[in-house]
Amino acid sequence: MNPLDDETLASRVFFPRKSAGRAPAGARDLMIPVARAELGARFYEKDPAFRTVLYFHGNGETVPDYDRIAGLYHRSRLNLFVVDYRGYGFSTGSRPTLRSLSEDPPIVSEFFLKQIRPAAPLPIIMGRSLGSSPATDIAVSNPQRYAGLILESGFADVRPLLGLLGVQLSDAQEEEAHKLFSNAGKLSGIKIPVLILHGEEDHLIPAKHARANFEAAAVKLKTLKIMQGAGHNDLLVQSDEYFSSIDQFVQKL
Repeated sequence: MNPLDDETLASRVFFPRKSAGRAPAGARDLMIPVARAELGARFYEKDPAFRTVLYFHGNGETVPDYDRIAGLYHRSRLNLFVVDYRGYGFSTGSRPTLRSLSEDPPIVSEFFLKQIRPAAPLPIIMGRSLGSSPATDIAVSNPQRYAGLILESGFADVRPLLGLLGVQLSDAQEEEAHKLFSNAGKLSGIKIPVLILHGEEDHLIPAKHARANFEAAAVKLKTLKIMQGAGHNDLLVQSDEYFSSIDQFVQKL
């Protein structure tokens, strides 16, 4: 079996957590059909005239975790559309495989774009940590349909992270995973503006990954924001600085 399809290997990489609950006021839940599963999503739409962010979250997170965070995006005049992976939140399935992590996001993108009203501004694609790879894939493949890409705590090269998780691959398999998931290589083909947010004290995915992604991004309009004192999961503690960086980026689009 190809490791990209191996569920035992996937159990070392993905840490799904189930969560449910009704969408808060002003938000709505949707189910996105993919091969042999459905992915849960929540659309926090404050104003149809706002630009919308399609958001792929980090490992171990779920859509309802963003119920409180969505209001911060609204204050920046952004709607938020957050999607879960297989087995996460209220999605069906047990967990993603490495292959489905690559194959599901284009389907999500097509579904999401149909939810955006024709007169609305072009949306933004955003990925945090694990979600940085699918976000980059969509941004590179759809330069006419998205206005910009935001990467938070994203990796440049997935191989050290797989090694940290105890994933053992042959040289050929490791190279295949590198081509599919490493952001720096894909960013060499980006054609839309990029904002990279990262914590200087991130010990899971060190800030050198952010700098490598920034250097690899082959566009003139790109911004790197390294937040001092922040780690991998606490950038929002400095929410003023965080959203100020996003506001400045959006104003340039």
